[in-house]
Parts: sequence; C-alpha cells; structure tokens
Amino acid sequence: AQASLAQAAFFHFSVPGLPHCECTAMGLQFPETSVIVAGGVGGPLVYFSVTPFRNACTLGATSPSASMMSLYRQVFSGGLARGWTGGIYPSMFACPTFISLGPAYHAFKDLFGVPGAVVLASCTESMILFGAETCNAQMAKNEKAPGTFKSIHPSYKPFGPGLGIHIGRNILATAGLRVFCMPCTWVLEKAAGTSNHLTTLGGDFSGNVFSACLTAPVHQLYGFTVTTPELRELSGAEKRRRMVQFMKEQYLVTEGGRTRLSSTVPRDLCMRAAYVATLYTMYSTVERTLIRIWPKA
Repeated sequence: AQASLAQAAFFHFSVPGLPHCECTAMGLQFPETSVIVAGGVGGPLVYFSVTPFRNACTLGATSPSASMMSLYRQVFSGGLARGWTGGIYPSMFACPTFISLGPAYHAFKDLFGVPGAVVLASCTESMILFGAETCNAQMAKNEKAPGTFKSIHPSYKPFGPGLGIHIGRNILATAGLRVFCMPCTWVLEKAAGTSNHLTTLGGDFSGNVFSACLTAPVHQLYGFTVTTPELRELSGAEKRRRMVQFMKEQYLVTEGGRTRLSSTVPRDLCMRAAYVATLYTMYSTVERTLIRIWPKA
C-alpha cells in the first residue's frame, strides 16, 4: 500500500528529444535550462517573427473577397516594419505560452492522458495569450480602418468575447503539435527508409499543416468576433446568427441557384498553414536544437 501511495505521489515521464522531467504531488520540478531558454527566449522570438502572417489572417477575417497577396500587401502597406504592427504584445506573453505547450503539457499528460493534456495546455495558453492576441488583432484592424476601435482590448485581460472560440482553436493547434506530427513523421520515415532531422522536420511541418487547415475557419471566426465591435451590442441569438452568416459569406458562394465553396477556402487554408505550421515547426526546431547543443551538467 505504501508503495502504491508513493507511486501515486511521484511520476516520471520522458519525452523524445526532451530531457527527463519529474512531477510530484507537491508540484512540478523546473525543466532543464535548455527547455527554459527555448520557451523563454526562442518562443517569443519565433512568435514575433510570424507577426505578419498573423496580421494577414486577421485582416482576412473581414475581407472575404481579398486575395492572399492583397492581404499581405495591406499588412506591409505602411512599409516593411509595419508588417510587425502589434506583434510585441503577444510576443511578451509567448514565454509562458510555450512553457505551457512544452514541459507543462507533458506534466498534464502524465496526470490526465493525452486528450486531457491537450485541453489543459490549450486552456492555459488561452488564459495567457487571449488578451494579447485580441489587442494585436484590434490594432491590426485599426491600422487598416482607423477609428474602428476607440478603446483597444487590454493585452493583460485574459477574457472577453471570443474566448471560447480562442480555446477551441488552440486545442486543434496543440493537437497538431503533440498528436498529428507523430504519424506524419512515421509515414515520412517509412517512405524515406530512414529517420533523421529532415524526416522529423517534415513530420512536424506536415502535422502542423493538417492542424492549421482544421483551425483556419475557427481562427477566422475568432478574428471576426474580436474585430467587429458592433457584436458587443447584439443579443446572444443575434450574435450567433451574425457568426453563422459570416461563415457562410466567408466560405460559400451561390450562383445560378447552386451553392459551392468559395475561393476564400483555399486562401484561408494557405494563410493559416503559413502561420501555424511555420510557428510551431520553428519552435520545435529551436527546442530540439537547444536541447542537443546545450552543455550537460
């Protein structure tokens, strides 16, 4: 009985490519230095670097007829540096975000299994990043249409309209990082007949592209929700009607009495894949590289 209690109070878990971690009933031990640096430095840098991709996705939420290239031209319309408008705010919160998607995820997994870990890590990420991303989105909207928002959502406020959509989007994205990449890597290894850094990189990117395609409409709905100020004045039923209407306008076209998918669908999938797959693949590469080259104690 004492052994069972000891086992219940102390868990070990190992992550491929990551150092050994320990989780006790008293709390989670700090990860090794390389993991802390990856989350604390690599995460924010990677997150800031993909700001133009994120801003283009946000603008696309309210511009269904715009092409992918025209959205990127809007992002950089004020000059190259303007493409990173608002990026500093979510980047400031990226350190704990990537810690939650790294070591914390594996602690959750040991306690609650993979599905529970994906959900809990995603909720943790949203609590950290929702305010900053919403602030970023509204600043990008004001950059395109000055005066849309007289008061920008505070970057430190972890709740508001669109939070549930934000969490759902993150669950799908985290699944791409922690679930979908593994079978994709396995397929590439079987096809190549070997396992190396390229097959791992390809598996990461493929899994994240698949996840990005799933999150594309969810992210667009989130972008629409947080960049359409008049939604705040509507009742719940009317707000849902507007959201459904937005999704139909975004993805469906009726011509000659026939309804088909809009040309917006491949646009949004490509833009979301460019953002999400690049972000998570860059981070996983930085994390693995730091773990490999960091001096061992």
